[in-house]
Amino acid sequence: MALLGSTRKRLYHALEHYDRTDPASVVISSMVVGVIAINLIAIILESIPAYAEAYGETFFAIELISCIFFLLEYVLRVWVCIEKPVPAHRSHLAKSSSLGQRLRHIVKPMSIIDLLAFLPSLLQVLMPGLDLRFLRILRLFRVFKLIRYFASLDILLNVLYDERKNLTGTFLIMLIVLTLAASALYVVERAVQPETFGSIPQAMWWAMAALTTVGYGDVIPMTTLGKILGSLVTILGIGMVALPSGILAASFSDQLRSSRRSLQASVDEALEDGVLTQDEIDRLRRMGNDMGLRPETLDELIQSTARLKANQHHQPVVLDIDGETTQIDEKDNV
Repeated sequence: MALLGSTRKRLYHALEHYDRTDPASVVISSMVVGVIAINLIAIILESIPAYAEAYGETFFAIELISCIFFLLEYVLRVWVCIEKPVPAHRSHLAKSSSLGQRLRHIVKPMSIIDLLAFLPSLLQVLMPGLDLRFLRILRLFRVFKLIRYFASLDILLNVLYDERKNLTGTFLIMLIVLTLAASALYVVERAVQPETFGSIPQAMWWAMAALTTVGYGDVIPMTTLGKILGSLVTILGIGMVALPSGILAASFSDQLRSSRRSLQASVDEALEDGVLTQDEIDRLRRMGNDMGLRPETLDELIQSTARLKANQHHQPVVLDIDGETTQIDEKDNV
């Protein structure tokens, strides 16, 4: 049982915490990303009728192997999920059974994405008599599995969630402007171009293209007043498009700064007693990995903070990293 528990814990860290210094984590992550990339290429090429007919068996083999791979990955993630540390503010969950922990795991968003990665293909294999081709589009959900391995994607999702109210307000304003612009062109242009501006919904196509500054050119105002209104709407659209972009860019930058401040605070806390243990460095490395930070950058941060601490407290700082003990004295400060 002890061996089983140790293996499960080891596998949990390899699956759930991408660590560039852990060979098992690198191999598993590379395999998952590689299979996803191959799948995306296969899905794109399969949509070409000539390729679908010529390489149908190859595409089927890729899909079958991928389905088995993602099914195995899903089962392993459900098996090892009970090894996830429970935060202090949710300590009551630690007393729940293994079944309860796994049930909570399978309803999480990322776990649902893992399920959708293989379920459509599995249903087609198990129920060949049913026409389930419409489910094949769900295979594209596999791309969302990359969130685990790219910190920037995870940060972007956090940004979208944190700024959901501001973004909703921005899109509501854009909807109002869109409706007003379409209504104005409907009034001005409907007599001249009834086939394209004969109703407000028809005029919305032009208004959308103008407000987003795309300007397809398939529908354009013909009257003088319509051209003037069109010019004003296009100029207004430049500012409207910049609103959500500015919100996302500012929040993305804030998230990065917040993550770095959190890491710096954790490094300061770990060095508070003048000794950095292996457990503490492992925790800092996991934080750095979650942020997409290079190990070298984290090591430089630890070294510079240790030198600063030694200088401030006038006493040496001991770093116990990977079995090597290093003492940083006050004279070593920069």
